[in-house]
Amino acid sequence: MAYSRGPVQRQSEYGVPSGQADMPPSANLFQDTSGALSYPPMMAQQLMSNPMMTTAAMHYGQELTSRGQVVVEQNINRFVAISGLKTYFAVDTKYVLQKLSIVLCPYMHRNWAPMYQSEQQVPPREDINAPDLYIPVMSFVTYVLLTGLVLGTQQRFSPEQLGITASSLLAWLLVEVLVIWLCLYLLAVSSQLRWLDIVAYSGYKYVSMIVSVVASLIGGEYRAVYYIAMGWTAIGIAYFMIQSLRLSIQPHVSEGASKLRNYFLLLVALLQPVMMAWLTYGLVFYQPITQKAP
Repeated sequence: MAYSRGPVQRQSEYGVPSGQADMPPSANLFQDTSGALSYPPMMAQQLMSNPMMTTAAMHYGQELTSRGQVVVEQNINRFVAISGLKTYFAVDTKYVLQKLSIVLCPYMHRNWAPMYQSEQQVPPREDINAPDLYIPVMSFVTYVLLTGLVLGTQQRFSPEQLGITASSLLAWLLVEVLVIWLCLYLLAVSSQLRWLDIVAYSGYKYVSMIVSVVASLIGGEYRAVYYIAMGWTAIGIAYFMIQSLRLSIQPHVSEGASKLRNYFLLLVALLQPVMMAWLTYGLVFYQPITQKAP
């Protein structure tokens, strides 16, 4: 019984069908192989459509995220306690308005004693005498933007100037905090102040600086407006610092300890007007350099 065979294709000497023998060798490199790659995407779709696999993947992702958050918080807590840092921003509108009025006009305020609960200071929104970081941070940003406005009126604004101003303010703030902390150590004055408290109190002067610079813009060529605003706010911030810090500083029981505390308070009080004048005078009374004609 004979079996019929299909059409026989002749092969070339290279072992390929004759129909493809005339094709260039590079044509085989561009054959459609999409059918061979269709299995992995199909498999992935089947896995994702499985409710158990989807739930397991979501659970693993949440667990990985929580572990990463714990690691980040542990590393940050080495330097700053996150829970303690949040307390400095626990403010409301009433607190901000009252605090600004006390910073600019502290003479009417009577009770300067901070409130404590379980040996910890209460949040600022519950105690007007508690230091906060909301007002210093916002006044810092406002002063940087105000500096850009002043530079624009003087025809010397550039975007780089905002970064330079912010860096300069941060550098001088760091120097001021280090000086105050060093004085506390050298004078052997014990206090309940934390370093964030010192940063907060040192940042309140930005409010006074904003008022002084705005007064100079309003006064224009009349420098007396700037001097009056600077004098008022400088005396006010010095008085504010003395009243705010004197109840938080408790010197050791030793001879002359009270004098050391008074010297420290005087130093901090005088440091605020000096820093205010140093940071604002060159900005307000800028004099362009004119080249003399030969």
